[in-house]
Amino acid sequence: MGTRLAIAMLTASMLAPAWASPLQAQRRAVPVIVVPPLTAVAVNDLSFGVVTAGTPKAPTSLASDAGRFTISGQPSTPVTVSFTLPTVLTGAGNATIPITFGSSDGLFWHPYPGTFSTFSPSSASPQTLDATGSLVIGISGTVSPPTLTSTGLYTGTITLTVSY
Repeated sequence: MGTRLAIAMLTASMLAPAWASPLQAQRRAVPVIVVPPLTAVAVNDLSFGVVTAGTPKAPTSLASDAGRFTISGQPSTPVTVSFTLPTVLTGAGNATIPITFGSSDGLFWHPYPGTFSTFSPSSASPQTLDATGSLVIGISGTVSPPTLTSTGLYTGTITLTVSY
């Protein structure tokens, strides 16, 4: 009987939960990199000038007529830019004219107003802030007022979203 008790005690001690044994606490570093917040400022509205009903029109000069945003943040850091784009511009009495954005209507100036690269404004686009933490993004498009479009001012909203 003494042998059975010894085996039972040995078995019970082997089945003791791991939490019953003390463990040493371990310390881990928690690295955090703080960067300045991104800012985006609209500096120029997308302008088509005077448009004739029945005739599609794009901006005459991309440097002066394209919509333009200046972005600031952490120098030499990748960002993603994306647009929310309207499909129509609205005028008096809720009259509308179509606006479209082609696959090369997104503009990335390096530097403004020098040369630029194009991208599709319908998709998120990876870009990189320059060595000073700046980026100039533009938007072009085409309006196509139908032949019987009412005269007047038509407007819409283009929203730029930028994230690290």
